[in-house]
Amino acid sequence: MAVANYHDGHGHYPPAYVADAQGRPTHSWRVLLLPYLEQEALYKDYDPSEPWNAPNNRRLAPRMPRAYAFHGEHRPGLTTTNYLAVVGPETVWPGATTRCSKDVTDGLSSTILIVENRGAGAHWMEPRDLSFTAMSYRVNDPAGISSKYQDPAVAMLDGGLHRLRKDLPASTLRALLTVSGGEEVREDAGGWVLLPDGRQREPAEP
Repeated sequence: MAVANYHDGHGHYPPAYVADAQGRPTHSWRVLLLPYLEQEALYKDYDPSEPWNAPNNRRLAPRMPRAYAFHGEHRPGLTTTNYLAVVGPETVWPGATTRCSKDVTDGLSSTILIVENRGAGAHWMEPRDLSFTAMSYRVNDPAGISSKYQDPAVAMLDGGLHRLRKDLPASTLRALLTVSGGEEVREDAGGWVLLPDGRQREPAEP
């Protein structure tokens, strides 16, 4: 919902990161979404003129919004997020540039927006996510889409949630991540299933 509201307000989805004059990532999309998560005060305290890990911004780290952690795992002082983008020119998140809904010719209901991750150890303010070309395409691999649940979930551009089963082919996952690949991805093909409530899942095996 926050990303949709950002799109309504700006006419495009947020960039994966904001870059400095040298092209180095300095601010994450998670910071840009703060006003859309009822975190206006935190957003006002954040200084966009300095990098995310500079002194003024670093002191804000313990104030990570609850929405950036798995359900039931948020605690005071937590700074590691469980929600990442997949960045690459083929995806919704090309980098410092942006996309709008009309760019998504593969369809909003079959294009992944945000994924779960347990293992990358990304700081919630850090402009670091998964790379389309370098990530693992094995479901529940910490180097890719992974979760505390047996079946990790992904949020689609239309707001729907799907869980990914271990038998999901890598080719299907890649197709779900592209915005204009032209692949036909059918839900009844298996491997990705509509998830009415992301909290109602079996925990991952130890």
